[in-house]
Amino acid sequence: MKQAKRIKLILICLLSVLLLAGCGRGASPSSSPETADAPVQTTAQEQTTSSETETQIETKSVEEVPEVDRYEEIMDLSGEESKLSFYCWDIRVGEDAEDKAGDSTLFISPDGMTMLLDAGHPDCADQVIGYLKDLGITKIDYFVASHPHIDHIGAFPKIAEEFEIGKTYRSEVEYTTQTYQNYVDAIEKHGIPTEYLKAGDEIPFGDQITIKIYNPGEEIEYPKDFPKNSTAFMNNQSLAMKFIYGESTVLFCGDLYSAAERTLLDQYGDELQADVIKANHHGRDTSNTKKWIETVKPQITVAMLDQAVNMPVRSNYKKAGSEYYLTYYDGIIKVVMDDKKNYEVNCQYDSWLHKEE
Repeated sequence: MKQAKRIKLILICLLSVLLLAGCGRGASPSSSPETADAPVQTTAQEQTTSSETETQIETKSVEEVPEVDRYEEIMDLSGEESKLSFYCWDIRVGEDAEDKAGDSTLFISPDGMTMLLDAGHPDCADQVIGYLKDLGITKIDYFVASHPHIDHIGAFPKIAEEFEIGKTYRSEVEYTTQTYQNYVDAIEKHGIPTEYLKAGDEIPFGDQITIKIYNPGEEIEYPKDFPKNSTAFMNNQSLAMKFIYGESTVLFCGDLYSAAERTLLDQYGDELQADVIKANHHGRDTSNTKKWIETVKPQITVAMLDQAVNMPVRSNYKKAGSEYYLTYYDGIIKVVMDDKKNYEVNCQYDSWLHKEE
């Protein structure tokens, strides 16, 4: 009898473990590659090098249904005249997707010019289009492609069907994927003028903002085995852009890895300092080295990622004195600033990220 009870107890414990494992599946970090977009040359597969593997640690849970949703409030543009605003869109591809949603950010200059920096994954096109229409956007004055990965330019063709686009900015780097070809075809189809950017360039954004370019360099040197194992190379060709509005500064550098961060730090040093930054490569620890954080010294850091993970990178930014925002937990992140280093951050949701620990 005792033996039977013992066996029964063991079976119950095993069943409980299996049930708990099943419940936790949705919160597990993705282990997908950089992109599932297969190159036109089908033998070339993108893979992240083992020396730049990512550490993703789940430390908190998030409510399925947020208690507060400020969508209508943050989509209200009234009272923001003479200020620079930008929206980091909360875009998602779903828990079972192999890819990540990527980046897409809308900038609005003090004089009403619009710039969409990256478009996100193709599956997120309708989400980005919906956000833009809810804001009352009818024309995108500038579209900027930070680099040609699927989670940054994939949604562009569909967005270009919905909105007039005045001009596109990109680097000279080219790619062999169908996603890249679709992006190029869309630009040609709609007759959109294109300007190629490189380190040392400066471009205007409206009458009051200047954007300085720090990356990539003038010469693009492709690896010998390109496009095989090209993830790190492509990410390190990301446009590094610093928005300068009076005394206020914003730095967006796409998906730069730590190697490119070191190169820029050696070249530009403290010139890279910015009040508000986007965490490189979605806030992952392939990037965002301590030296980068200590040099850039942001007051506000935003990261765009559609996975329920918390990374050591966040702790490093917080230790350096920066507020840290993540779209997965905060929803849409809206930043509004004047030209005197005064900033206001509004999030769609209240999240544990900003509660005292």
